[in-house]
Amino acid sequence: MTSKQEIRESCVSQEKVRQLLDKVVSVYAKNLADTSEGRDFLNQQGITDTGIWDRYAIGYSDGQLRQILPRKGQIIDDLVQTGILDAKAEERFENCLVIPVYDFEGNIRTLCGYCTKAGQETPVYLPSQPSGLWNTGVIKTYPNIVLVSSVIDALSVASVGYFNVVATVGEYSVSHEDAKLFKDCGVSNIMIVNGNGQETNLVELFNDHAINCQVRQLPMDHSINSYLIAEGREQLTSFLDADINESLQNKRVDDPDGDPDADISVCYGQRKYQVIGLAKSARRLRATVRVKHAGKLHVDTLDFYTARARKALIQDICRIFAQSPETIESDVTRLMVACEKYQPGRDKADISVLECMSEREKREAEEFGKRPDLMEQIIKDFEVCGLVGEEPNKLLGYLVMTSRKRDVPLALLIMSSSGAGKTALQDAVCTFCPEEDLRKLTSLSGKALFYKDAQSLKHKVLALEEGDGAEDASYAIRNLISARSLASESTIKDLATGKLTTMENRVEGPTAVFLTTTNPKIDPETKSRFFVTSIDESREQTRKILNFQRKNHLSDGPTHNVQIENVIKRHRNFQRLLKNMAVKNPYADKLTYGDDRLQSRRDQPKYLNLIKTVAFLRQMVKEVKYENKNGNSIPFIEVDIVDIEITNKLAHEVLGRSLDELSQPSRDLLIQLDDMIEHKIKDLKDEAPSRSGVTFSRRDIREFTGWSNTRLHIHLRELIEFEYVIVQAGRNGMRYCYRLAYEGQGKSGEKFLLGLTDIQELKA
Repeated sequence: MTSKQEIRESCVSQEKVRQLLDKVVSVYAKNLADTSEGRDFLNQQGITDTGIWDRYAIGYSDGQLRQILPRKGQIIDDLVQTGILDAKAEERFENCLVIPVYDFEGNIRTLCGYCTKAGQETPVYLPSQPSGLWNTGVIKTYPNIVLVSSVIDALSVASVGYFNVVATVGEYSVSHEDAKLFKDCGVSNIMIVNGNGQETNLVELFNDHAINCQVRQLPMDHSINSYLIAEGREQLTSFLDADINESLQNKRVDDPDGDPDADISVCYGQRKYQVIGLAKSARRLRATVRVKHAGKLHVDTLDFYTARARKALIQDICRIFAQSPETIESDVTRLMVACEKYQPGRDKADISVLECMSEREKREAEEFGKRPDLMEQIIKDFEVCGLVGEEPNKLLGYLVMTSRKRDVPLALLIMSSSGAGKTALQDAVCTFCPEEDLRKLTSLSGKALFYKDAQSLKHKVLALEEGDGAEDASYAIRNLISARSLASESTIKDLATGKLTTMENRVEGPTAVFLTTTNPKIDPETKSRFFVTSIDESREQTRKILNFQRKNHLSDGPTHNVQIENVIKRHRNFQRLLKNMAVKNPYADKLTYGDDRLQSRRDQPKYLNLIKTVAFLRQMVKEVKYENKNGNSIPFIEVDIVDIEITNKLAHEVLGRSLDELSQPSRDLLIQLDDMIEHKIKDLKDEAPSRSGVTFSRRDIREFTGWSNTRLHIHLRELIEFEYVIVQAGRNGMRYCYRLAYEGQGKSGEKFLLGLTDIQELKA
């Protein structure tokens, strides 16, 4: 028999439930900012950091939700069935501090409410989802987890800088599936604090899945939150400082990114700290600190025991990496403690704090790569991360970024007016690139690339934020793209003999290059190496951006978006799994490209390489074949019709043109010329040449169109300038003769690229 609960849940789809919960959380978050009751309650609990409130989307229900809703109707029924309203259509969480509980995928699973009025200490949950795990998204980021038994305790742990905390919600017990998920995501250590009587079972459960687990109890039967209230932040921090992260803080590690040898190398979240040249004494703790995050780097030398120096470092890191002061202050404090405890002489091979991809992450990345709608999903993920519109540019940028792993990578020049969004597009693409493969610069001197380390640009993305900042390096950039390496020789004095000698420096590619500029007159030699695209500056695109910006300000939402982090991590893992294998194009001899311009000699190789890059990106859905070369079995994949179809569509959109670029009279003339060619072909019947083989004179045009010679001269010249019409002859006194390069495309307003093979011909 079907239960009433099952009937009730079936009435509202899961997607509708998620939408309702998202809206309710936004309303409650705004209430927290607008009313004092919720804020006072948080301050009383010792959770005073407003950054924590935003990070976890904490809100407050003041009972006003019901007043802004209609008295009855579908939305009321949906909220009752979801559990936001009770059977009497009254707010379930009235007078409660409300914390959303997100599942592993970043969707809201339930809500947890703590009543701010005296006399009710039991948390309130949605009746349909009264339990689960809170903050499970962190297990994708941290190998070491603090496990607690309530959400308010977890917020207390997070408030002192330990964001690697997960809480059980309600009466929930960690299951074997949960433990397996922890293991698959790379969790290796768990510390249970105040295990609520389940400590022994949990230790056995995690040990069964090869996860080290230890239990710690607070003194005097304190909960974590009561300990924070009674003893303060410093005491709770000291208690947690002895956790499983300590073993990581005291060991030296190798740095696979080629960074300098470090005394201490640790990761707090996605921020990597390296301590170099540590000097310790009773009154000094001096070192050079390297901080890396999101492809950016900051280096500073300081004495940790000088408050002013620590404050300056914290301010610089917050400014450069856009992090909250509370987060970085916690990082620096933990790093100082690690420096105090550091003992030189440990084996560097002992342990690595750099996380390896877990089996679950590999599986998710592979499933993503095998999606039949991979290209569409890539575009959707850009929008999830905040970039609206620009669909063709997003896909082209993603392909250029992916091409870094090929032997012949691509390059992209984004040209637009100032403030149009060219840097936002480039940054969005670079966000999906693994950090170890990204070299992002704001300026570049003329000789800088020649003196990079030999392997520093090999199979990397070099992203330059503004062409003007790299103008002196244009020669080096051109050679890096064309020759895929840089070589230079300079004269130096041999210190041993005192004689002058020659030193050679070689920088290896291949390298995928991104460049943005507002200068439409960029050097043609440099421009010819790039795919050149522009930002959509239309009014419609402006409306999309403005609507998106307003939507983000409907409420003071969380700054820590789990869904975005998951999307970015999935793309980076997918990129890491792509194998650098050969790509063959069995359709190459059947393809065509417009041959009316000399520029085609450089454009066609870019087009052909774009096809191979699409195939390379889709390698996980292709059969891997092998060929024998010199006794070695070399793997390769082949281009298919889908790859060419995707590329042609993209080429038409990004590289193509529109008849709208012509004046209306010139456009009318072009359409009439197209009709004239069709009539000529019909008249010639069996002897008819191809369209491109039909020639005509100005007299032919005048007779067919009835246009005057003056009018024809003006608008025919425009068609020649835009290369719709090609001059066949006319020099040295010969009569002018023309061919039509246009093939009838774009009459409905769509973009098109002249000369590409019709995909239907390849399918035949």
